[in-house]
Amino acid sequence: MKNYSESERWMKDAKDCFQHMRDCFQSKYWRGIIQNAQFAIELSIKALIALFEEPDWTHNPSEQLIRLTNDRKDEIKERFGQHMVDALTKAAGDAKIAGPWHGWSVYGKAKENSTGWMPAVDLCTADVAEDLMRRAERTIATIERFLQLAVPGSESPGT
Repeated sequence: MKNYSESERWMKDAKDCFQHMRDCFQSKYWRGIIQNAQFAIELSIKALIALFEEPDWTHNPSEQLIRLTNDRKDEIKERFGQHMVDALTKAAGDAKIAGPWHGWSVYGKAKENSTGWMPAVDLCTADVAEDLMRRAERTIATIERFLQLAVPGSESPGT
């Protein structure tokens, strides 16, 4: 893996956001949890992508991860097992769900079936925060495991 230093950089930032997400949970700051969970998912996936190519400039790297996973499916299955292909596919799904929250948690969102705008603070509920937190925990664990296996003898990037 020739881009390991880039991967380390992305993962260091992902883990920082992950820690801030947990800190926000202590004070039940839903908006902070949502924002940091979204970033942790995005940045950790970009850490994996950086091993192979330049990550796209997006808050939702799901399409790039799916493409890389599909392009390397046989190699990933052979080296890590089908469970890793499945876990990366799930991480891409988590990124797709989390991505829009980058904007929604800052600017709010147009109300469905009516005119007007819902403020971000009203969108950022405990249910959303807890869901994205679980997704961030799962995605970080998946990406850390992939990186540990992909670069034998190394610590997970960002530690």
